[in-house]
Amino acid sequence: MNNIRAAVEQFRDAAIFPERWPQALDVMADHLSSDGVSLVLSPTRQHMVASSTSLKPFIQQHYFSLPFPDPREQRVCPQLCEGFMPDRAYFSPQEIARDPYYQEFLVPSGFGWNAAAALSDGLLISLKRGAARGPYNETEISTLNSALPWLRSASRAASIIWQHTLSSQLRMLERIDRGAILIDNHGHVLDMNSCVELGDGLDISGGLLQTTRVADRLRLQGYLAAIVDPDRPPSTGSKMLSLPRPSGQRPWVIDAIACSDALRSLHSRAAALILITDIERPLRLNRDLMCAMFGLTSTEARLAHEIVAGRSLQQAAENLHISVGHARQRLKAIFSKTGTARQVELVALLAKLA
Repeated sequence: MNNIRAAVEQFRDAAIFPERWPQALDVMADHLSSDGVSLVLSPTRQHMVASSTSLKPFIQQHYFSLPFPDPREQRVCPQLCEGFMPDRAYFSPQEIARDPYYQEFLVPSGFGWNAAAALSDGLLISLKRGAARGPYNETEISTLNSALPWLRSASRAASIIWQHTLSSQLRMLERIDRGAILIDNHGHVLDMNSCVELGDGLDISGGLLQTTRVADRLRLQGYLAAIVDPDRPPSTGSKMLSLPRPSGQRPWVIDAIACSDALRSLHSRAAALILITDIERPLRLNRDLMCAMFGLTSTEARLAHEIVAGRSLQQAAENLHISVGHARQRLKAIFSKTGTARQVELVALLAKLA
């Protein structure tokens, strides 16, 4: 039992730091009577598989170029209410004996038998060992099942940690007034922060970020697909996407960042973080911070905010219910306190506080 707990601890660490998966799964194979272990998010795709060291050449170099299908993709579907399920729970001995996946691929590769279990919705753990060792028997399956509750608990904990981490990043971006959306590798929206303002050609429909014009929608889909698919060659074009607005205002600016570690952890569905910049959105300054940093009065801080928002001195005076002459005097005081001489210098300085 101590060996199993040690393997589970390494499993938990690797779910947070995915570069540790090969070593963690090596330990698990050693303690669970297996020659190799893989984790798979179904349906199986190359960037959604983690494997022990012994399985890496087997999976990365050969599996995804097979000339025949893996019959386990369609038939092996262990449920959370079940334990580890061996091959013979899904295939008869006759089927295994004549199937090319088993006889022409697994056996020559040094493997012959599998036992799989569900760790969470869509996440499977598959244990493999050589053909000469024979299929997993009832005693071995019982040993595997004794480790399964620990593995599922570690898997749930990792999923919670990733969800909390990514949600915290969304909230942090709110502090700098940046709209941000998390999407999965199919482009579906998982979460967003309160700074996201949709409309004017940008919306969420069917769970996907969409644009009004079909041509722009295709551009957006292609841009996001290139971000979330690590198997695509890197783009040599712009790292940002500009999307026009039907209103004629300045375009939306989209900047997407791949959540590579989150995706490789296999415990987070987040594939990319989308930052949405609204160039038309006025800067929101912290007036208390301006007062503390530059010694501005409350009226001066409000006037500075109006100027930074792009309003003329007359418009600012009207909004603050003061005369233009008074506003001009307060503006001179602001210049003196901030060490600026013109409105453009003042705006450039205070914009850094936004």
